[in-house]
Amino acid sequence: MTARVVLTRDGNIAHVAMDDGRGNALGTPMLEALLDAATRAADADAVLLTGRPKVFCGGLDLAEVVPNHRFAMERFLGLFHAACRAWLALERPVVMAAAGGAVAGGAVLLACGDRRLGARDNGVVGVNEVRLGIPFPASALECVRAALSSSQAHRALLFGELVGREEALAMGWFHALHPPDELLPRAWDAVRDAATIPATATAAVKRALRRDHLERMDALGPSSNAAFAAAWTGPEAQARLNKVLASIKRK
Repeated sequence: MTARVVLTRDGNIAHVAMDDGRGNALGTPMLEALLDAATRAADADAVLLTGRPKVFCGGLDLAEVVPNHRFAMERFLGLFHAACRAWLALERPVVMAAAGGAVAGGAVLLACGDRRLGARDNGVVGVNEVRLGIPFPASALECVRAALSSSQAHRALLFGELVGREEALAMGWFHALHPPDELLPRAWDAVRDAATIPATATAAVKRALRRDHLERMDALGPSSNAAFAAAWTGPEAQARLNKVLASIKRK
C-alpha cells in the first residue's frame, strides 16, 4: 500500500497522521510525504504527529532499502536526513503521540518531538542499528541526542536496546504514558496547550536548543551517510539484514 500521510488543521494546529495500512515503514514515499507535511505545517501554532493505533513507525522500509547498492543508499539517506531535519527544525512545539512500536528510524522520528506521549501498551522503542553492525548517520544520532540526556543517548545509541514502555519512559523516549484509548485525547490537550504559547518565545527557544544539533547534522551528514551506506551494503550487514527481512516476510 502506498504510504499515506494526511495533514489536517484544527484552527492553526496541524495534525499529521501517518497510516500506510501496515507498519508505517520509512520508504521513499513515506519520507517524501513526511518532508512535505513538515514544510506545510511550518506556519502552524503547534503540530501533532500520530501513527496507527498499534504502531507508530517500524523504521526503514527494508523491502525497499536492503537491496540498495551503495550510492542508491546514500541518496536514500539524503532524503532521510532532509525529513528528519525538517521535523527537528520546526520552530513551534511538536507533540508526538506514539502507540505501538517506534523502532530504529521510527524512534529517530519520535525523538524529533518536543512533547512525546506514548500508549501504555506492548510496543517497544529504540535504535538498534548498532546490533546490525551499522554506524549511525548524523541525522539519526543528532535527533536522539536532542531528545535524551547525554547518558541515556549514549546507552541507546551504543547498545541498541529495544525497550518496553516503562523503560522507555525512564530513559526519556516518552514524557508520559497513557492508556491506549486516552492517548489521542491527551495528545490533543497537550498540543492545544502548546499552541497558546507565544510564537516569538517558542521559536527563539527552539532555535537555541536545536542549533548545535542541526549544524552537526549538516556538517557531518555527507560523510556519515557514506559510512552508513558502505556498512549497510557490506556482506556482514547484508547477511543480518536479509535475515531480518525474511523474518518480516514470514509474519
